[in-house]
Amino acid sequence: MSRLLCKLLLAALCCLPLALNAQLAVGAKGGVNFAQQEVNSALLDQRITYNAGLAFNLYLAEFSFGGFALQPEVLYSNKGSMQQVSDGVWTDKLSYVEVPVGLTYLLNFGSVVPYISVAPYYAFLVSQKSEIRGLEEAINLYKNADYGIKIGGGLELQKFQISAAYSLGLCDISKSGAGVYSRGVEISLGYFFLNTY
Repeated sequence: MSRLLCKLLLAALCCLPLALNAQLAVGAKGGVNFAQQEVNSALLDQRITYNAGLAFNLYLAEFSFGGFALQPEVLYSNKGSMQQVSDGVWTDKLSYVEVPVGLTYLLNFGSVVPYISVAPYYAFLVSQKSEIRGLEEAINLYKNADYGIKIGGGLELQKFQISAAYSLGLCDISKSGAGVYSRGVEISLGYFFLNTY
C-alpha cells in the first residue's frame, strides 16, 4: 500500500508543474538523523542514523528577491532511540517512508539563496526492530504510521542544497498508548539534477 501511495505521489508531482505552469526542480538528498523518542515528557538517548530520498522544489512564482516554494520530499528515514537497561543498551530501530511537504520562503541573493521552511509530514512504518548486546529481533510495539511537523532552514547554492530541521512528532506511535513521540534533528545535503527553469 505504501509503495502504491509513493508512486501516485511521484506521478502527481511530475504532472503538477504542467497544470500550474510553475517552475520545478528535482533532486536527491541524504543526511544524518539525530533521532530520539520522548516518553512521558522525558527524552531517551539519541540514535544517530540516516535519511535519503528525493526532493522537489516547486517555485510558485518568479521572484527577484523573496518568494515562496513548495518542497515535497519522499524519504527513507531511520528513527528510534537508545536507553540503558540492566542488560546493556536497548536500541529501538524504526524505519519509515516519510513524505514531508514544506512551505518554504526563499531570499534570492543570486548564487546563494537562504530559506526557512515549515513542513507537515506523514510517515509509513516499514520496519521495527530492537537490538541489545548485538542481538537484533523484530518487534511489534509501534503503530504503522506517524505524523508531525518539521521546522528548519538552509541554503541553496546553485544546484546544491544544505538544510537542517527539527522534527516534532505529534502522534503517539506506541500501540499500547504509552505516550511515545518521535523527536529529532536532521542535517541534509541535496543536489538538484533536473529543473524546468
